[in-house]
Amino acid sequence: MSDTIVYEHPLTEKVRCYLRIEHLSDQILAYQDIEDAQLFKPFFNVLFSLAEQIDRGELKKELIRDLDAHKIALKRLRNDDNIDKDKLENLIEKIEQFNFSQSVPNQAQMLIQQDPLLNQIKNKSSLPGGGCQFDTPMLHYWFHLPQSQKINAFKRWLEPLQPTIEAIRLLLQLTRESKSYTAEIASDGFYQSNCEKTQLIRIKLSVQQGCYPSVSGYRSRYSIRFISWNEQPLHDIKFELACC
Repeated sequence: MSDTIVYEHPLTEKVRCYLRIEHLSDQILAYQDIEDAQLFKPFFNVLFSLAEQIDRGELKKELIRDLDAHKIALKRLRNDDNIDKDKLENLIEKIEQFNFSQSVPNQAQMLIQQDPLLNQIKNKSSLPGGGCQFDTPMLHYWFHLPQSQKINAFKRWLEPLQPTIEAIRLLLQLTRESKSYTAEIASDGFYQSNCEKTQLIRIKLSVQQGCYPSVSGYRSRYSIRFISWNEQPLHDIKFELACC
């Protein structure tokens, strides 16, 4: 295990939403190989949360605008002799494909409403202990189906979400790779700076420092306060910073 931790803090609401969707999609993929019925139950809550996030009204518009901005920036690199031209063109083509996929109306919530099993689970999920056999008999039956049938259902439920998830993953990758890390020092555990057009702050910190960052800020200015893990006093903290 690496002794370096990367912390990320969004400075815009749309990037906050992108990171949440990425986090939920990472969680949901971890369930696809689980066979124990009890361990699989939390999958549905993650699926409902993911569908709700993806169906947010302005998400796809923001996503298309951000992808277009990256496409324009990438096209400017076509005359750069140090760029891998094939890789660049593949990336531009991928962005154009994602833009087309985002023009399709939101289907996530519609899928849940039209699927009898998902609809039954969602209606009972807000109850304390919801998901008992007498609450969701369809789910109890589904758990006893062959694993291959459950995997097929898993893929069917994720299919309408996948284009948006993949587009967001690409967008976050491009955002993260847009800036390199610089070495910084937080005097007595505190650091602040201006940040023109910054959307995402990335902090790389050694676990040996015995602290973690708490970030506050929005758009043009931010501050980082490092907090001791074991309540020991902090002195100057060395870390690496990327303002993307």
